[in-house]
Amino acid sequence: MSHFGRSRPPDIRDTYFFLILNITFRTIADDLFLLFDKYGKVVDVFIPRDWRTGDSHGFAFVRYKYQDEAHKAVEKLDGSSLSLIGLL
Repeated sequence: MSHFGRSRPPDIRDTYFFLILNITFRTIADDLFLLFDKYGKVVDVFIPRDWRTGDSHGFAFVRYKYQDEAHKAVEKLDGSSLSLIGLL
């Protein structure tokens, strides 16, 4: 599991999340945190991984503390191709 810097899931009450599709198998939570933290307080980044190989399943969840910040990130990045060197 790849909860940003945690061994167990964070408290998710009163938080807002969205799904990110088509991430590479090399993407890590820290990469996504750096990208999305510009738009507000990121509470958690979760990348589900194959328990045998450790590879991601190609999607992730980003969770924000505040709804307006989550909306701002979606507005800015929705439909974007995020092929950042060393990130995605």
